[in-house]
Amino acid sequence: VGGRIEEFGTDQRLVDIAKDITEKKGLIYSPQLKYAEVDPARATKLAEQYTLMQNNPSDPKVKKAYDAMINETMDQYEALRKAGYKFSFMPESGDIYGNPRNAINDIVLNKQLSVFPTEQGFGSLVEASQANPLLMKTGEKWQGKDVTANDVFRAVHDVFGHGKYGAGFRAGGEENAFQAHARMYSPEALPAVTSETRGQNSW
Repeated sequence: VGGRIEEFGTDQRLVDIAKDITEKKGLIYSPQLKYAEVDPARATKLAEQYTLMQNNPSDPKVKKAYDAMINETMDQYEALRKAGYKFSFMPESGDIYGNPRNAINDIVLNKQLSVFPTEQGFGSLVEASQANPLLMKTGEKWQGKDVTANDVFRAVHDVFGHGKYGAGFRAGGEENAFQAHARMYSPEALPAVTSETRGQNSW
């Protein structure tokens, strides 16, 4: 904009928070060492399996994975709040950023982020929430509106997935956001996190 050159890279504050959260859970924080390239063949296989997967949230393994994902995501959210990060919903008038890179700027420069509300995308959550554990209400409110687990995950993923190392929002950026964020989750939560990020992006 106006000839301004912007550089996106590591935000050490977020790296430190991520390391602290992960190690407090008894996990070893092992950040990726280089930018990951998209593997089209792997992405194609993942997309095929994503299409074939059954929607079965009551399956014990599925429930265990999503319960762990939600609990750990809320822990990450609380850590960010304690560090001074603030979150809100996008206004009904539309996207306030215009360009996804402006969202990273908001995280890095202002320690805040506005998120597209899940309810605006789904409509009524009553019926849908019975099938999707991420649509459960967390008890949090932004601007007086209920916040779902999916809203929190979107916010936390944009911070720790995209904002931490400045990863973009196209195919390569999404793969690296997955790599950056997945390393903060336990083995129990990882299947759900993978499905919601790398699985959906591959599809």
